[in-house]
Amino acid sequence: HLETMAKAGISSTIIYMPEVISLDDYCRAAAAAGLSVEARIFPSWQSEKPVLRKLPEEALQEMEKRFGIRLIGTCANHPDNHKSFLAATRNLLEKYSDRLSAIHLDFIRNDNAVLLMDYPCHCDACQELYQRFFAEALPSASVINSNPAIFYKLVALRNQQVTKLLKNTGKLTKEYGVELTIAARANYLNSKDIVDPPVWGLGPAVLEGQDWVQWCDDELIDAVYPMNYHTDLSFFKAVLDDHLRLMKPDLPKLFSGIGVSSSMGKIQPKELAQRLELVKNAKLPGAVLFNKTNIYSDEFLKTIAEFR
Repeated sequence: HLETMAKAGISSTIIYMPEVISLDDYCRAAAAAGLSVEARIFPSWQSEKPVLRKLPEEALQEMEKRFGIRLIGTCANHPDNHKSFLAATRNLLEKYSDRLSAIHLDFIRNDNAVLLMDYPCHCDACQELYQRFFAEALPSASVINSNPAIFYKLVALRNQQVTKLLKNTGKLTKEYGVELTIAARANYLNSKDIVDPPVWGLGPAVLEGQDWVQWCDDELIDAVYPMNYHTDLSFFKAVLDDHLRLMKPDLPKLFSGIGVSSSMGKIQPKELAQRLELVKNAKLPGAVLFNKTNIYSDEFLKTIAEFR
């Protein structure tokens, strides 16, 4: 499979670590095919007991009624999550840094922005921050959203905590001589977005603590792969145009994500060609394809090869 991808013009593979049976065998096969390997990990990876966002039962019931989901992901503010993730990352790099080209961070952010608006985390670490800055451990969503200063500070705290984890991960990648890349929310600030179920919004990234444009400006990451997985070409182009404007000083770091098959749906080979053409015309260094199955038909491989 890796040889087939390499022949089509793929230069790198991003391996999702929870699904790896043998990283030794995978790296060996990738090297034989001439592919570099990025290890895709996320803040709760290999944590036996990650600290999840906490909410009272009544808030979860209300969330489920409004959005059709109970979303309780890993709290990106909690120091225990930071500690376990950095230990796991160091262990990975200690063993495989000579065979990996990069650590690829997925989900380097907080939960879904649409839900964060009205359901901020109630874990002990977040309550400690709230108490210090807002003089109450559990400020209501109405208080937060009605006071611009409080809302600003809450978003700033999220960004500070996620950036802290990113910086510490970057120290490790520099120590071991590999690059640091991230999967980023396509909607950085005010791009076209989807707010209806079943997607529940795809950003804005800064509301979730993922200020990836600032991270590039501050040279904290080597490359960013915004997840521009829109199946509607007009949406894809509008979001890509936003990325080109935002990243104008750092375009060599921008690799546009394209969803071949994702939670947003599927595209056909001709639709992939349309997106790759836009990326090529923008003179970006490349694109990152996301496919839930990672299996490509001959038509897709032919399309990819045309843009090598």
